[in-house]
Amino acid sequence: MKVIYDVAKYQKKIKNSIKKYGHFAEHNYLHYLYNETEWDKNILFDFGNDKILLAQLYEKNKVWCLFPNGILSPEDERLDLLLEATNYILKKQKAKKFIVEVSENLRKNILNKFKIKNSFRVCNYTYILYWPLYNMDLWHSKLKGGKWKKLRNVRNRFYKNNGVRVKDSKNVSKGELKRILSTWLKKRGTNDRVDKDYYFNLIDNNFKGIDMAKTLYVNGKPCTITAGWKIPNSNNYYSSIGILDYSYPGLGEVANIDDLNRLKRQGYNYVDFGGSDKVLLYFKNKFKPEKIYKTYTFSIVRR
Repeated sequence: MKVIYDVAKYQKKIKNSIKKYGHFAEHNYLHYLYNETEWDKNILFDFGNDKILLAQLYEKNKVWCLFPNGILSPEDERLDLLLEATNYILKKQKAKKFIVEVSENLRKNILNKFKIKNSFRVCNYTYILYWPLYNMDLWHSKLKGGKWKKLRNVRNRFYKNNGVRVKDSKNVSKGELKRILSTWLKKRGTNDRVDKDYYFNLIDNNFKGIDMAKTLYVNGKPCTITAGWKIPNSNNYYSSIGILDYSYPGLGEVANIDDLNRLKRQGYNYVDFGGSDKVLLYFKNKFKPEKIYKTYTFSIVRR
């Protein structure tokens, strides 16, 4: 195992691993880079043969984090690679803790593994994220029928009362995009964790690494930013970004309807609307996901 602290020099290695072993919504090279800040450093664990683990180090408090489901390897090797990285982080680096976000299945495997007495302890999970998946075969662009009545009424009322046009977010001024972002950030709940640096990085880099970035203009004013990318080794799409300035009722619904219609036309099988708590999941349920999967965040510490 090789631990790499200058991750930017290993672009080809990370991209090759994502191409070969990528399986989760957040497996996107530039998405990983955008998450790095002055205080949160990206760290790469290289196990050879394109098998890697993506991590971050919060230097101020010596806390390490696994990038969400960031173990890129054959599925049957992920647990062993995580344990090898854990040993380095907690024993050699003497970190305070190693925070991981993993699938429900991998969490079960970790708990079973740690039943055997060893140097580490798995803490209770701190939170669960719920990830809704939308089957494009079941998504009706015209929203016909009783199942879609409420959403159809919101859409019809919005277009009746407002002039709406759509523009590629890459062609919207950075000043306008940052205004939308700043308004959105101010409206977020105090308990809602938002890494604002990530979004500013995305805008400053003109959405490089994004497959689709879209802004709705309502009555001549840009009001939304939605963006995402194709999930590797699948025909599914991750809707990573959903930002709006809350200037009109129904704005969020209309932006997502427009996205889903476009993605259906592009031939995707499923659209993943990303992880959220149950409060935000209530909004996402309006679009009728076929299924919802979960990821767990918890810490591993020394005994």
